[in-house]
Amino acid sequence: MASDWQDSLTLLESMDYMLTNEVDCDISFKLGKTGSDIVSAHRFVLASRSSVFRAMLYGPLAEKGCSVEIPDVESDIFRCFLRYLYTDKCVMTPDSVAALMYTAHKYNVRRLVNECGQFLMKNMSTSNVCTVMEHAYLFDDSKLRQNSLDFIENHSIDVIKDKLLTDLGRECLGDVLRSDKLGANEEDIFAAVLSWSDYRCTEKGLEVNDSNRRQVLGDLLYLVRFPLMNPKMCVNIVENHAKLLTAEEQNQLLKGHITNDFSKTGFSSKKRKYPQRVCYRFRESNMCGRWSYNAPDTLQFKVSEAVYITGVVLFGNTGSTYNVIAGILECGEVVHTRVTLDSNTFQVMFNTPFSAKPDTYYTLKADLQCGPRGIAGRNGMINVTCKSTVFTFQTAPTPTNGTDNTKGQIYGIIFEKR
Repeated sequence: MASDWQDSLTLLESMDYMLTNEVDCDISFKLGKTGSDIVSAHRFVLASRSSVFRAMLYGPLAEKGCSVEIPDVESDIFRCFLRYLYTDKCVMTPDSVAALMYTAHKYNVRRLVNECGQFLMKNMSTSNVCTVMEHAYLFDDSKLRQNSLDFIENHSIDVIKDKLLTDLGRECLGDVLRSDKLGANEEDIFAAVLSWSDYRCTEKGLEVNDSNRRQVLGDLLYLVRFPLMNPKMCVNIVENHAKLLTAEEQNQLLKGHITNDFSKTGFSSKKRKYPQRVCYRFRESNMCGRWSYNAPDTLQFKVSEAVYITGVVLFGNTGSTYNVIAGILECGEVVHTRVTLDSNTFQVMFNTPFSAKPDTYYTLKADLQCGPRGIAGRNGMINVTCKSTVFTFQTAPTPTNGTDNTKGQIYGIIFEKR
């Protein structure tokens, strides 16, 4: 580029050019454990973007020389970090973002820390969520930590069955085990905790046995809800892991399963609650009209992945009272309830969650038994995506009272993933 390169570049382009070509640099950094990689920069730019650099380069204890050693950051990460300081832009990848976030945190560049957190949230998966949660804990990022926990709760079966919890430290594992929203069964949760303890024993150079497992787990073991297990499975665990639980703990658990009183065990018997979602097939702007309930309304649906159907959301009329019969025809169970409405919609929860298999049509039935006319939906959506689950609606072949896949009764389906 010509000597008057400044004339054709914007401010940020000029900054980038000076960094890339090391124009008039006045500070250099020896990077990595060996210090063999050297990167040059400008004191003024660094001080203007980072309070840590300002103190390091201009404060009372400022570096005296023109070279600074940074053994805990590799050169490719530091170059990416500098690019951000100079231009507000850098290329993040799943492989580099954690190290970049560490560097941004070290030098108190909060904007970059937040952008790294957003990248991690956007690219979260079952295979990396535990690592992300651990980074969030180390960097004191409460929002990212909570989002990681939410993700684990929503994908708990996959995360726990694949025993991915080994990537978590004690604090984050405790967060997960305290959750009331894990969809995995308690036997699988125990197996994942056992795998975590095995990993920690190996990490500490300890023999993998029940005594050492208990040592590394400590109070974390009390977060496993043994009372929720199948009694036979609990007995098997007691027999196969005699030194994991004390004799007193074993006796109290076995007595608890006989008497159904676990108050003296030290282990929680509180059932874990699965996070419930609602798939709505109408937008709020598409509710209108007066719908009569002279016959049952029916509608068919299928799902793209296995879920549990726990209830339905129905239309009615504010202030009216209805005797309702609702259910899924294929499961043979219906709910009878009486409701007085304080809005135009209401929920009917099934007594037992219904396990819906992928790509199989099921028939919802709602009978308001000639109750007062209510509102209905129009311009319904045939395919609706809720998180990762796709619901597809079609008109039922049975009498429908006019409800079909684009209009009528049945506002939404309440479901949960386990």
